[in-house]
Formats: sequence, structure tokens, C-alpha cells
Amino acid sequence: MIEHNLARLSKDEMDKINTDLAASGVAFKERYNMPVIPDSVEQTQPQHLREYFQQRLRHYRQQSRALSRLPYEPKSR
Repeated sequence: MIEHNLARLSKDEMDKINTDLAASGVAFKERYNMPVIPDSVEQTQPQHLREYFQQRLRHYRQQSRALSRLPYEPKSR
């Protein structure tokens, strides 16, 4: 069971959560046509979690197909 206090998690569990977060971020950016390079993000993940990153990315891409798109307006500079 996952604890609510993330500081108490082991390094491996924290890495897994961060990898999952990275995959969801890529899927989000793809959904809104924001610039993202999935291969680049994957390379920043720990070697032993890259397959997990691919699995989670496929999962979040599949989930995004079922969701409607919200309007996105990038920040003006």
C-alpha cells in the first residue's frame, strides 16, 4: 500500500512515481499539441524504469482518447 507521506517512500518507489509523472506529462503535452519529445524524456528516466515509462505512456495516451479536450492557451510572452 502506498503511503500518503511521499518522503517516507524508498528511493525505488520515488523513482517509479516520478517516472509515472513524467509519462503523464508527456501524454498531456501531446494531447494539447505542446512541444514535447518523448524519447528525450524517456532518456532522463533511470535505465531500469524505461520500460515502465513506455507502459505508462501507452496507458496515459489511451486514457486521453476517452477525454474531451479543454481549451489551452499558451502564455503570451
